[in-house]
Amino acid sequence: MTSFLPQPRQLRPLEGFAKWSSPIRISAPAEFSDVIEVFEEQLRDTIGWSVVRTSEEPDVVVRSADVPDEGYCFTIGDVTTIEVSSAAGLFYALGTLRQLFPSEAFGATSNIRELTLPRMEVIDSPSYSWRGVHLDVARHFFTREEVCRLIDLLAMHRLNHLHLHLNDDQGWRVEIPTWPLLTEIGSKRRSSPLGHNQDGVDDNVAHEGFFTREDLVAIREYASERFVRIVPEIDLPGHAQAVLAAYPELGNGTGPYEVWTRWGISEQVLNVSPQALAFAEEVVTYVADIFPGSPVHIGGDECPSAEWAASEAARELMRENGFSEPLELQGLFTKKLAHSLQSRGHEVIAWDEVLDAEVPPGTIIAAWRSSKKGTEAALRGLDVVMAPMQLLYLDWLSSDAPGEPVAQTYPPYVTTWEKVYSFNPIPRDLPSHLAHHIRGAQVQLWSEYISSVEHLDYMAFPRTSAFSEVIWGTGTTKEVFRPRLVDHLERLRARGVNFRPLDPEL
Repeated sequence: MTSFLPQPRQLRPLEGFAKWSSPIRISAPAEFSDVIEVFEEQLRDTIGWSVVRTSEEPDVVVRSADVPDEGYCFTIGDVTTIEVSSAAGLFYALGTLRQLFPSEAFGATSNIRELTLPRMEVIDSPSYSWRGVHLDVARHFFTREEVCRLIDLLAMHRLNHLHLHLNDDQGWRVEIPTWPLLTEIGSKRRSSPLGHNQDGVDDNVAHEGFFTREDLVAIREYASERFVRIVPEIDLPGHAQAVLAAYPELGNGTGPYEVWTRWGISEQVLNVSPQALAFAEEVVTYVADIFPGSPVHIGGDECPSAEWAASEAARELMRENGFSEPLELQGLFTKKLAHSLQSRGHEVIAWDEVLDAEVPPGTIIAAWRSSKKGTEAALRGLDVVMAPMQLLYLDWLSSDAPGEPVAQTYPPYVTTWEKVYSFNPIPRDLPSHLAHHIRGAQVQLWSEYISSVEHLDYMAFPRTSAFSEVIWGTGTTKEVFRPRLVDHLERLRARGVNFRPLDPEL
């Protein structure tokens, strides 16, 4: 009868059916007007229906009630009643109701004059507050319009965080007015690997692109209307070769530098001078100020320390700080950036490598190397966003079948939708009294081998669909889930999503 995805926490069928037609008449408190406007826009752009705000003979009545944040209750009857405590809850309630529409109602304008909805009662709320997707726009750039398209797909799955990886060795993707060469030079790469990086073959095709402040504000506002929070990331002091191509004085004298044309981990990192630390602070806080109130990711992963070990200036700084290993110098960046961001009202998130040094209190750890890193962070009293590569890296192959497009991994390292659906956000070895430190999880879309929207779709779906139910907290078994996924993919097909088809059942 119903193919909700994610499935609600509770559903009780009732006798009979209700009829909806255009215009849908909604009675709701004024504070929910923006949500209703987005709902009307969705219906207008698909089935051509309108929505009218009225208290006279409404089809839908929205009431404020004591329900969990982002949660909702609705009862479909002659009049459909929705109870929520937040605008996000109403957005999700309307999205769930919309999944009762036929799949073609998710595509271009359809000629649907009337809808028959089964009467039911639904009570729903999420288990985790962080339900996210990470998108790498540094290796391959995706435009403002393409990012907003992805935001729509996240919102359709009740996902609420989009983590944007805005810089790397292969490109700097955000305009900083006081550092113009970051985009004049650092946003342009002369070539990219063709096929696997290990093959050593280049395409000799230039790649470039960056966001202006106006772009990022537009993305932020579009996401906010759909209850998706943008989490910007500036990844320093490693992954800095594009920075050094623009400003070589921030390096350790190992140039000449260029925006890197290979994938992998560059040995060229920022130096540890006061100038480099001040640069990192300035660009990170500039980007952070575009997203007031959002968590800000400061990277911190894969920072080789060989250049620091060879630098007399770095060794002197080690002695001043009582450090025994060059890697500990990374903690200077972590502390400085964390202090500046927290003083501006931002939470700070970093990849789990920062656990190798002293971590400022309040830092959220993105546990990517394994679930054990999540346990380690929680044991140290830190909150965690789970992102283990073995289960949630969607740049990995979707299967070991011949014909899969080139991906980060080779067989047998694959991540099927079934594997994603098996994910448990709470690590097995985490003591139960520390489970509150797990805020949620996010899937990762690194873009070394993803250069188009069509390929992004293929790698993201249906695996992100499977993830959305797990992180909402209502996952069951893959056998129970699959029929609903089959139906849901028809909605994505109507939306023009180039998802990877499901393999035949064995």
